[in-house]
Amino acid sequence: MTNYTEIVDEFQIRDVVYIGEPPKNTPPKFDIVKWVDCEPHEVIDLITKKKKIQSRYCYSVAFLEWNPKEPCFEFKSVGLRWLRSGAGEDVIKMILDFAEKKAQEILRDE
Repeated sequence: MTNYTEIVDEFQIRDVVYIGEPPKNTPPKFDIVKWVDCEPHEVIDLITKKKKIQSRYCYSVAFLEWNPKEPCFEFKSVGLRWLRSGAGEDVIKMILDFAEKKAQEILRDE
């Protein structure tokens, strides 16, 4: 799993995590997550299948999905999570900068 950005005001852009096999031949998609602190508790890591103690977790608030027909990224909120997330200007700038950089990479590679 790749973290594409540093955590900015508790938000980060990461690889999408799939349970099972990811879909094949799909355009690039990135997960925008929000990090939350919690009481330490034992969990099983979905990737390594090993037990670990966790005191922080993240959840998806939105996705950036590449639309090859346009060609650009589309921003898709998970329900109303993005609107309720309290993301500030620094987070929005991080997302826009990342989307612009990745779009240039995708267009250059096509």
